[in-house]
Amino acid sequence: MLNKLIRFSLANRGMVLAIAMALLATGYYRSTQLPIEVLPDLTKPTVTILTESPGLAPEEVETLVTVPLENSLMGVTGVTRLRATNDVGLSLIFVEFDWGTDIYQARQFVQERLLGVTDDLPKDVVPYMTPVASLMGNIMLLGVTDPSGNMEPRDLRTLADWTISRRIQGIRGIAEVLAMGGGIKQLQIQPDPERMLSHGVSFEELRKASAEVVSNTTGGFLTESAQEIMVRNLAMTTDLDAIGNTEVRRVHDRSIRIKDVANVVWDTEAMRGDASANAERGVVLSITKSPGFDTLGLTDEVDKALADIEKKLPEGVILTPLYKQSEFIDLSFHNLIEALWLGGIMVCIILFLFLMNFRVTFITLTSIPLSLGIAVLVFDLFGLSVNSMTLGGLAVAIGMVVDDAIVDVENVFRRLKENASSDTPEPRLEVIAKASSEVRSSILYATILIILVFVPLLALSGVEGRLFTPIAIATIVSMAASFLVSLTVIPVLSSFLLHPKEHAEHKDGQLVRGIKWLLKNTWLRLALSQPLAVLAVALMCLVGAGLLYPKMGNNFLPSFREPTVVIATTTAPGTSLKQTTELADTASKMLLKIDGVKTVGYRAGRAERGDHVVPVSTVEFEVDYHPSADRPRSEILADIRETMNPQNLPGTFSAMSS
Repeated sequence: MLNKLIRFSLANRGMVLAIAMALLATGYYRSTQLPIEVLPDLTKPTVTILTESPGLAPEEVETLVTVPLENSLMGVTGVTRLRATNDVGLSLIFVEFDWGTDIYQARQFVQERLLGVTDDLPKDVVPYMTPVASLMGNIMLLGVTDPSGNMEPRDLRTLADWTISRRIQGIRGIAEVLAMGGGIKQLQIQPDPERMLSHGVSFEELRKASAEVVSNTTGGFLTESAQEIMVRNLAMTTDLDAIGNTEVRRVHDRSIRIKDVANVVWDTEAMRGDASANAERGVVLSITKSPGFDTLGLTDEVDKALADIEKKLPEGVILTPLYKQSEFIDLSFHNLIEALWLGGIMVCIILFLFLMNFRVTFITLTSIPLSLGIAVLVFDLFGLSVNSMTLGGLAVAIGMVVDDAIVDVENVFRRLKENASSDTPEPRLEVIAKASSEVRSSILYATILIILVFVPLLALSGVEGRLFTPIAIATIVSMAASFLVSLTVIPVLSSFLLHPKEHAEHKDGQLVRGIKWLLKNTWLRLALSQPLAVLAVALMCLVGAGLLYPKMGNNFLPSFREPTVVIATTTAPGTSLKQTTELADTASKMLLKIDGVKTVGYRAGRAERGDHVVPVSTVEFEVDYHPSADRPRSEILADIRETMNPQNLPGTFSAMSS
């Protein structure tokens, strides 16, 4: 079968080259269209149920909210695990499903169970499911501040919630825009116990009057005339004076109003978190994408929307990107592409030094773009993204995909030289076909053995499978494509480009002759004369490696050298949000003084209706820095570590990403 493939290719050389060029062009085009991510999608199908229960302590939340919800979710089809987190006024339940479960079907199963449990929950407590988001979906952190001081933080929060978030949320592919900090603006009626006591007004009377003043009611319709008229009682208002003049009770002819027993003011909802950007209190927006969308393309759309929003912002308000996942993707992609280019250049140099023939080197190198182009087309066919794992697999394969071509073209060139020196030379195509057939089995076995090394990775499950399967697919597809290229394109190119001179002496290059002589007179002679000693040394090296392995460090993934560092800082449990944010403000100012640091943002505690639950004594800093020739990355990180040292920030402990 392989012989027939070789001879068919040589018999249809024009068609083979045309197909190869088409595959190369299509592969290049599709490589520019595939979505690019940091890592493969590691999101296990999970439905997150968030339930706000204001005023309840964590133990009450667990008893009154979490336990009834967990009981209702027991036995849902495909559920593998239930996890719950209880905080002040918040219940968070994670419902995990089997890998491969359709997330929207899973949400339907969960929604059906939630419908029957609402009556068992406290009054006005309603659970809801958070949007479908990817584990690696946090594509941007955006700070909204006003250094001029014209707008208060709570007004910035209103601007962020009702203008900026709504505009970004309208972009296709954005799952959620979560605002943190500033405080949600509220119109509050704040009772004054002393005045209430002096007027004999109870809290229940004040609550009832307050409820009636901010509600609209309907009175049906007037149908006597030709035109129907709706009867409405419009009591809802945001006028502080109108609310304050509302009657609570009447004593004889004197009316006791709300403002007589309470203060009617604009204030903020009780805060469990705050945020800052560049040492200015404000709002931090966390922008999350839906699974399956291209991060780079989506970030470009968000940037365009922000540019449009900035034109309409109030004077003094600025938008500060604190983190962009696209920057890390660009950096990783650039580094991997550079590694691919350097690998290709090194392969080219080594090939030329050993073969000492430009045409042979060119023929061999054609296997690299063709094999990688076919691999990209397979990625596109199976819906795989281009990420650090797939590019890493291609980088690993770049040195192996030329092996098949080297073996084939070297044997073809050798046979052509022998045929040219022969007194009765055979037809060139026949010589090429026989030469390729001679090594076909060796190429096949070598390719199969390499593929078999990566096959076990395809059997991995869970996160490991999602992470390492793309490496296996990239390598296996590249090697299979290389084998196909070596039996089709390589013989065809050899027939066009290789023309050894007739009746001329053809020798190995000087480098190859020198290496052969060195091997023959050193290691090969030693191995043949002292085989036991060589085996003993090899065994000692193997044992030594085995003894050193347990002492080596272990990491599931290598450290990512992002241009952004995340610092998690905690204070003593029970520390108030006010004290935590004051410490965070101090740390932000110190970090901004470091040469090379561009932006500093922090998020203390948790966001309202956010599923990242941390106590108010915890702060997460996002520090964006720009290394330079004068200030390398290591120096900047060392200064950051020194700044966040407990000696500089007493009573704190910080952990920093590397």
